[in-house]
Amino acid sequence: MKITKFILIASVVMLVGFKADGQEVWTLEQCVRHALENNLSIKNALLNEQMALLNKNQAGHNRYPSLNANTNFGNNFGRTIDPATNQFRAQNLTFNSWSLNFNMPIFNGFAISNRIKQARAELEASQFDTKQTKDDIQLNVVTFYLNVLFAEDNLANANNQLEISTRQLERMNAMIRAGAAPASERYDLEVQVALDEERLVQAENAVEQSLIELKNLLQLDPTKEIELDRPDLEIPDSDPLLAVDFQTLYNRALESQSIVKSSERQIEAARLGEKIASGGMLPSVSFGGSISTNYSNRAQRITDIEIVPQNLPVAVNGVPVVLTLPSEMPVLEDNPYFSQLDENFGYGVGITVSIPIYNNLSNRINHQRARLNTIQAENASEQIRQNLRTNVSEARANARAALQAYRAAERSLEASQIALNNAERKLETGTATTFDLINSQNLLNNSRNNLLQAKYDFIFKLKVIDYYLGNPLTLE
Repeated sequence: MKITKFILIASVVMLVGFKADGQEVWTLEQCVRHALENNLSIKNALLNEQMALLNKNQAGHNRYPSLNANTNFGNNFGRTIDPATNQFRAQNLTFNSWSLNFNMPIFNGFAISNRIKQARAELEASQFDTKQTKDDIQLNVVTFYLNVLFAEDNLANANNQLEISTRQLERMNAMIRAGAAPASERYDLEVQVALDEERLVQAENAVEQSLIELKNLLQLDPTKEIELDRPDLEIPDSDPLLAVDFQTLYNRALESQSIVKSSERQIEAARLGEKIASGGMLPSVSFGGSISTNYSNRAQRITDIEIVPQNLPVAVNGVPVVLTLPSEMPVLEDNPYFSQLDENFGYGVGITVSIPIYNNLSNRINHQRARLNTIQAENASEQIRQNLRTNVSEARANARAALQAYRAAERSLEASQIALNNAERKLETGTATTFDLINSQNLLNNSRNNLLQAKYDFIFKLKVIDYYLGNPLTLE
């Protein structure tokens, strides 16, 4: 059993104290950089930003004329109008037409200019959303990074506790062999060693789980072996971040939190939407024109004139006489395709004025809907500010409370260590039992865990203050 425990303890020491072959050492800065480049939430935010940019470009091009070309080709059967001659024909007809149309808005209630401004505001809002997503991901990386460091330190504590329990059991066995203690004193210590072995396994699993969570955030392969750089995380006697008053912290948060600026741009976009809806109730003016031509396989053209004698019966003094007179007859042939396109070419220009009179109240309802959108955007912005005010106040209070908890945990650890030392001396003199020793040992172990948890909790709370101040999130 001793050999098994020695192997288990040695393996844990190697896990905590040395880098395994093939493992990369990742700093917090590397983790943040990798997350910013690969996190799916950031990629989706960038896609939304690109979509907003396309909308802005489209809005800008709406002020330019539209130009479209059209053509058609077909056959008509039976009685139909020949598009080349505009005459009825009772024959099958093959036709083809071409046209080019353009239209340019002159005035549409300033909808185009307001839409350009709106699209620009929406793009800026999307850019601020991307910035906010990146900031949130950075804070999440710091959180998960600290979770791994905490889990590793907790594993070291569990390993240390197992070593202490094992030494105490070995000492008790020596006392039993020397006749200084009864054999029954061994059992409580054996139970404690088994419990500490179980805690060690749980601590190892916690390290693995925290690493998996960090890898998922970084979009890393869960099987990839990494080791985190361990910066100096000593707790100072005082921290300047705790001296920042609430109003200063809140004002800095209003400047650093991109979600606040995004909400302001969304209000601007909503108000421009009201102007666009109002423009729908004004007359619109546009200028347009077109050119067109067509072809028919039944179209013919005159190539020559023939003089043909024509007999004309008349009566002269009551006597029938046939007069022969010259008559001009056209010589026809099928009109070629390109010749028809040239001959049938036509164009036209015009101005269109549209005056909205009654459109099922759609314009008025659109304006009312746009107004409601503005109110919603204003309420959302105010809610963001209220939430930020609450979060900043809580972050400041939590940081102060975390420091107090850390100081209390330090005092508890010191007292627990003294209590354990006293219990060990009493056990050696026979004035205490192994139960008293184990109880003191558990109190010390709990104090160590509480101090470790309070330490990382305080560090994280300070990082939250840095987050709202807009400071770089580092562990230096």
